Amino acid sequence: MNHLEEIRAKLGIEEVVGGYIQLKKAGRNLKGICPFHNDTKPSFTVSPEKGIGYCFACNTGGDIFKFIQLIENVDFPEAVRILAQRANVQIPEFKPEAHSIRMKVIEMNSSSAKYFAEQLDASDKHKDYFFKRGLTEETIKKFKLGYAPDSYNSLKDNLIKIGYKESELLNAGLLNQRSIADKNTYDRFRNRYIFPIYDHQDNAIGFGGRIIGDGEPKYLNSPDTPAYNKSLVLYGLNWGKSAVKKEDMAIFVEGYMDVIACHQAGSENVVATSGTALTAQQLKLIKRYTPNISFAFDQDSAGIEATKRSIELAQEAEMNIKIITVPEGKDPDECIKESPDKWFNAIKEATPIMDFYISYILKLHDKNTLDGKKEILNFLLPIIKKYQSEVEQNEYLEKVSLELKIDIKFLWNDLKKTSIKKSYSPPNATVEETPKRRAYLREEFLLGLIFQYPDLYKLIEENLIDSVPVETSTEKFYKVCKKVYNRLSMVDLDAVKKELSEEDKEKIQVYALLIDDNYPDFSEEAVKKEIFEFIKLINKKNIDNAERELIFKIREAKDSGESTILLNQQIQISKLKTKIF
Repeated sequence: MNHLEEIRAKLGIEEVVGGYIQLKKAGRNLKGICPFHNDTKPSFTVSPEKGIGYCFACNTGGDIFKFIQLIENVDFPEAVRILAQRANVQIPEFKPEAHSIRMKVIEMNSSSAKYFAEQLDASDKHKDYFFKRGLTEETIKKFKLGYAPDSYNSLKDNLIKIGYKESELLNAGLLNQRSIADKNTYDRFRNRYIFPIYDHQDNAIGFGGRIIGDGEPKYLNSPDTPAYNKSLVLYGLNWGKSAVKKEDMAIFVEGYMDVIACHQAGSENVVATSGTALTAQQLKLIKRYTPNISFAFDQDSAGIEATKRSIELAQEAEMNIKIITVPEGKDPDECIKESPDKWFNAIKEATPIMDFYISYILKLHDKNTLDGKKEILNFLLPIIKKYQSEVEQNEYLEKVSLELKIDIKFLWNDLKKTSIKKSYSPPNATVEETPKRRAYLREEFLLGLIFQYPDLYKLIEENLIDSVPVETSTEKFYKVCKKVYNRLSMVDLDAVKKELSEEDKEKIQVYALLIDDNYPDFSEEAVKKEIFEFIKLINKKNIDNAERELIFKIREAKDSGESTILLNQQIQISKLKTKIF
């Protein structure tokens, strides 16, 4: 057994896919929200028996290796490495020169994180900073917190001793250069407390550094590198993804210390945006684990604005959203220091977004004045208008009616005149359209029936006419099935696969899964009936196409001999058509 087969033997498709999306039983298969498009209903089908997961809405999926390639946006070797690590399978070692640039950057970051952690461990003074902020030794080690000395070359010298080149360290964002003309380099992170940033696969991809004492910027993050794109990363997800799935809820906070304090207190389903405003990609990432999110951003004006922007973005992603109002201090870290119980109560008492908006706008304007009422309604009505259901709209209008002491019928009249305004447009945002479900050909359904019920191939062999032109996209599959059947007197799927390319082997599984998806509980008799119906329709289409082709050729024929041959072919097809239909 080679390492790929060993990984397949240890990791089922349901286990791999279930690590990213919630799956529910659907007949003998499982279904979940597709992670590859803006899915609104469970479209991703997983077949443990076939070892494949596939979405027939966006036509995306494959076996465990293909799934990891797609969802993690990595190449095949990296997908193998990820799965081998999960399965505890040893794989042939990559030679250093064969490593991808991304993996090289991750290596350098891991070495840097180790160095920063060692520097912190060696300094009681600097470790005391984290102790004073309420962290334990265990938490410091879990999050691999560190200290960057006040030196221009300490990290650089350490990494060059290990064997890395100065140019590689520049590429990894670990060194800075004043200009291209100035060849001198120096450590990017100096005199800072270090928060290593890991992706959800636990790869060290970057760093955040907090200045020690006064200075700007207060927080310095790694630049974008081949390993780090801050718009794609959620700080803390590598430590919290299991809790997010278990709680079926992700809590978004603002800072590194908020995440760390929450995890230490036992609230591990907490993540933070990595030095950037919330992005559509980050929401897509969290949606793999749960569609339910709560925002617990700072209560200052900047935090409120961040909450408003995030709500709108999360609504576009069709997430279920609540707002956590932090009761003590301005952020979760301060609240937990004051009273962890108050933080957990705040989570339980998280409010729906309309309650947050109503509370927010009432603090800004006087609801007892006409001008105040107008400002409040100008803010709230476009938000209420976005809800598709009149039941929801009525619920929120009633709340506004009670607060402003305005008859609800007047609010309904104003709502009808209100246009929906988008208050926030994320930079470089692209609209992700829900793909149209592909219409599969009859020939593809019949292939699916062959691959799902190979014992019934004899019916197809005896009744499908292959003496007339067939659908070119599926012709090779029918030819291979016929070839195998003539040799073995049966359709053996392993023998069929040996005749096909890797891409076509995968299609066999997809076609078989197509039948699972559309005919979940068919009896053998019902399957036979469906096969005969497909054969009849395919035969008719192929004969009609062949007849039309011959008529065209007869009209274009240049001599009587050619015309005679074509007319005889047409007569044979007409007889065949009469006999069958």
